[in-house]
Amino acid sequence: MPGESVITFDFYGTLVQWHETLEIAFREMLVRRGLPASGTAALLGDFAAEGRRLRDMPPWKPYREVLHDSVVFALRRAGLAAQAVDSEGLIARISCIPAHPDVPAALAELKKRYRLAAISNTDDDLIAGSLPGLGLSLDAVVTAQQARAYKPDLRLFRHAHQVLGVTPTDVVHIAASQPLDMAVCRVLGIRAFWVNRRNEQAEAQYKPFTEVTTVAEAAGLL
Repeated sequence: MPGESVITFDFYGTLVQWHETLEIAFREMLVRRGLPASGTAALLGDFAAEGRRLRDMPPWKPYREVLHDSVVFALRRAGLAAQAVDSEGLIARISCIPAHPDVPAALAELKKRYRLAAISNTDDDLIAGSLPGLGLSLDAVVTAQQARAYKPDLRLFRHAHQVLGVTPTDVVHIAASQPLDMAVCRVLGIRAFWVNRRNEQAEAQYKPFTEVTTVAEAAGLL
């Protein structure tokens, strides 16, 4: 659309394989204890719930701390004692997550016409190791650490727009999370693409957005 000059992306889950990486990390925690991998889903659920609670609860804390505390919480809920290697192993994997297969080519195509930026609930050092897998350099990488705010707090998006020198009408946002990203796009009036990689249900409260299954599909519509 006329006036749109920047595409911003959620990072984890949208550009890189977040869920797949978490599943591997939590499966490793169980295997180390000689426990069946079937318990992975329950651990992931508790980890995600505690992570949301900690991100939303003031004062702001670094994402590295949120991850550590969420791992400890999930293991304790399962009746397991947390060990240093648990959170360290998870953070090591999160520090170098591979891109989804469709992403490098899609970004390369979009880069011909737009500036590209990531807006992510993370720390600068945590995201840095995953950036090379995108195949190109983004024009900006804006993190919760920089804004001292986690999505869906509007301050993170507003900080990103300030960094980029744009307004919401200049931006298209592409993301895999409805409550963290589509909700903000609705409030700020940002044109949005929801990347539904996991066959989830679209929720009316977060619309309007265009639903796609990959970043490549979104790129083809822009």
